[in-house]
Amino acid sequence: MKLIHNKKNTWKQINKIVLRVDNIDLVRDDRLSVVFDCGFENISKGRCKFVIHQKTKKVSKELFVHSDKALMEVKINYDSQELEKVLNYLSFKKSSTKKVNITLIISDSLMINDKGDLYVQDKKKINIESVCWNIPIL
Repeated sequence: MKLIHNKKNTWKQINKIVLRVDNIDLVRDDRLSVVFDCGFENISKGRCKFVIHQKTKKVSKELFVHSDKALMEVKINYDSQELEKVLNYLSFKKSSTKKVNITLIISDSLMINDKGDLYVQDKKKINIESVCWNIPIL
């Protein structure tokens, strides 16, 4: 008979979400948008749709966490100069093996267990305090 070690999940709070960019689309309709399809580096399951819109009036940085599916959505508004800078930096990426990472510092914490599973009881909207871009160029 095998001895089975039954370890209970230990949960911890995180205020940082690290995204791995898998795909980028440029969308032009009424305004310019950049759509990133992302996976997570510090959460074990799910996807994130990260969208940068060209700013019209409202400046916002929001993260929406769904409770009924493994999906998060990020919406950020940048003015045209900032949007152009991001697109310019992304054009420097020449390495096909290293992925772009985006780190979000959020105002409200999320709960993950030791396996990286996210606990979400109800859908929620969280403000993003800062966005850090890591774009490998070599």
